[in-house]
Amino acid sequence: MKKLNFIGIGGATNIELGGNCCYLKDNDNLLFIDMCESATERLEKEEVFKDVKNIYIAITHTHFDHVAGLGVFIWYCNFYLNISPKIIYSNFKYKCHLKKLLKLTGVDKKYVEFIKDSSFKIDDLTLNMHPTTHTPKLQCFGIMFEDKNGKYYYTGDTNDINYIKALCEDETVKTIYTEVATETYDVHIKYDDIVNLDKEKLVLMHFDTMELYSKAQKDGFEIACRKGCDIHE
Repeated sequence: MKKLNFIGIGGATNIELGGNCCYLKDNDNLLFIDMCESATERLEKEEVFKDVKNIYIAITHTHFDHVAGLGVFIWYCNFYLNISPKIIYSNFKYKCHLKKLLKLTGVDKKYVEFIKDSSFKIDDLTLNMHPTTHTPKLQCFGIMFEDKNGKYYYTGDTNDINYIKALCEDETVKTIYTEVATETYDVHIKYDDIVNLDKEKLVLMHFDTMELYSKAQKDGFEIACRKGCDIHE
């Protein structure tokens, strides 16, 4: 699987690192995970839309820092690219939740399609939206990718450290993109809890402070890359 390309790797209030969201481009297919406020502008400047025919979006949860740019992005896709993006969903309740969100922000249903996660496939790459714990009032998901080389997990926002530990011990899982925070606030993964886990698998993102970002670098962790399409070994 190609490495995920990050638009930003900051937590909700870490303006310097930007909103945490990313994309994967494969030939004429483009997949996004979450959509921060500045996403469309950043993607246009980086010419990410060049030669794209199919656009997919997976939303891990509906906190503002993960969906603030979704409406503008859908409009841009339709009015400038003549593409109706497809939003990937896990269950009917979550689909209804996303539809309500779009309606409240003025996005007509004709501008977007919905596809079940089990129906998503780019070449041999599949994904499954894995329910996770984050905040009690929202459905929240991590995303498990799989191709011929193995599995790759994206945590979304989560506080489930036990699942991360289990994935580190799973030989089929090649890479884990995980959020980290200085403090958990009961909804995030605390950096101190992952610092001794397998650095060969972990890629860190969603830093709540610049101090934590710098510490993770000094401790030898791989940091989610905001540009590039290197292949995972």
